[in-house]
Amino acid sequence: MDVITTAGRALPRELRSRAPVEPATVAPQADDRERFRASYVQHRDAVWKFFIRRLGDVDLADDLTSEVFVVAWRRRQHAPTNELAWLYGVARKVLSDDRRAARRRASLDAKLASHLVPESSRPADASVAMDSVCAEALARLSGEERELLVLAAWEGLSAAELAVVLDCRPSTARVRLHRARRRFAQHLNRLGHEGTTR
Repeated sequence: MDVITTAGRALPRELRSRAPVEPATVAPQADDRERFRASYVQHRDAVWKFFIRRLGDVDLADDLTSEVFVVAWRRRQHAPTNELAWLYGVARKVLSDDRRAARRRASLDAKLASHLVPESSRPADASVAMDSVCAEALARLSGEERELLVLAAWEGLSAAELAVVLDCRPSTARVRLHRARRRFAQHLNRLGHEGTTR
C-alpha cells in the first residue's frame, strides 16, 4: 500500500516508516451536538449577562457570547461536568482578549489622531469622577479582586464554582474571595471617612 503525501504523491519506500501519522479528524457525534445544543440553550443567557454587566454594549455582548460558544464547541471534549463555571472561565479569557485588543486599537487610534490633529486644538486631559463610593472602592481593587467579587455577587458563584473559573482549588478560591471582600470593606471605610471630612 502506498503512503500518499498531502501533495498527492506517493512516499518512497525508505521514508514510509518515518512518515508522520496524521490524526484522523473526528466527526462530531449526534450526542455531542445534542449535549452542546442543550448547554447552549441552558447557559446562553447567563453568559450573555456576564458580558452585558461588564460592558453595557448589547452588540459586543452578543459577539463575545458567540465566541465563548465557539470555544466551547471546539473544546467540548474537555468541558467538565460543572459546565457553567467552565463557561465563565472561557468568558473571562474571551473578555480579557477583547479588552487587550481594544486597548491596542485605542492606542493606535490615539497615535493616528495625534498625527492628524494640530497641537493647539488638542483637548486637555480630564479625569472623570466616580459616581459612587462603592464604584470608587471597586476601582481601587486589583483586577483579580474586582473580578472575584463580581463573579460572587453578580453571577452568584460558590467557592467551588469560582475555583473552576480561576483554575485553582476551592480552598484557594475561598481565601482569595475573603481577602478581596476584606480589601473592599477597607476601601469602603476609608472612602466613607474621606466623604465625611470634606
